[in-house]
Amino acid sequence: MSLGAYHYFRGTIYPVMKKIVVYHILFWLFIFGMILDSVLFDYELEEAILFSLLECGIDAFIAYANLLFFIPKYFERKGKLIYIISIFVFFLFLFIPYYLSGLEYYLLDTISFAIDFTSFILVSFLFWKVDQYELEKKRGLALSNEKLKAELLLLKSQVSPHFLFNTLNNIYSLSLEKHEHAPIMIEKLSEILRYLIYEGKKEAVPLEKEASLVKEYIALQVLKKMKGEEQIEVVIEGVGPHHKIAPLILVNLVENCFKHGDINYNPNGFLQITLRVKDNVLNFETKNSFQQNRKAMGTGIANIREQLKHIYPMAHRFNVQEEPTSFRVSLTINLS
Repeated sequence: MSLGAYHYFRGTIYPVMKKIVVYHILFWLFIFGMILDSVLFDYELEEAILFSLLECGIDAFIAYANLLFFIPKYFERKGKLIYIISIFVFFLFLFIPYYLSGLEYYLLDTISFAIDFTSFILVSFLFWKVDQYELEKKRGLALSNEKLKAELLLLKSQVSPHFLFNTLNNIYSLSLEKHEHAPIMIEKLSEILRYLIYEGKKEAVPLEKEASLVKEYIALQVLKKMKGEEQIEVVIEGVGPHHKIAPLILVNLVENCFKHGDINYNPNGFLQITLRVKDNVLNFETKNSFQQNRKAMGTGIANIREQLKHIYPMAHRFNVQEEPTSFRVSLTINLS
């Protein structure tokens, strides 16, 4: 068995099998109790238990022969007609020795045996149907989870190219001027790219790392000598080593502020970023200025909405407020 098949068995098939085994045990205990109750007044206790075990054993043999042999070999592979014929042959195979052994006198007569046989064939067929339903449901959930992971990776990957393209352009411009900030920008860019490559694909990262990435990203932007860099305010409070968050969400919001704000060229432009954690609840807010003739919100916000919907479906609030000259985004996440 391959490693992938083993993990699929352990994670998907095995839990279903464990639950089904419990159901089977409870079912046969119930059947044994019903048979014992029906023969208890006709025989002594020891004989009643013996006959009940014998009849329950015959019923179990019928059920599991159908469940484990006839259904997979004939019903699933050769069709209904061959399956029905094989079940009829199976009935004769059981009934003739049962009749000749004299058990008919003590247990079930011919009609009762036929009804009992048919009942447990149907019961085992029902068990098979339930098994198939449970396994299909598990497979469907597994496929859904894989699709969700693929969608999240796609959403995350949409951020890095734009950021990388703009930053490389800035570095190229500074290098042409032989600006002293060019090597520093390259160093900071390499740190950010290292985070994007190694941390960006994880399900969760320490919030301290994400907060550090936000500060590194802002520092990289400041090196471009913006007109309104004096009006950049960053407040980070309450972030502990035990807090974790899905990667790239916060930095994507910060990137959106620089991408659509006017702080690069407007001396009166501003950017306010606040990150606070209290009672394991994260509150993150950005507010940036923008000029009315520029587009304030792009695809980045829609991207982040989708990520939050998938990762924190019932544990977040995300609000966007556009004012005449400013744009505010607030995000609350229950980190529990």
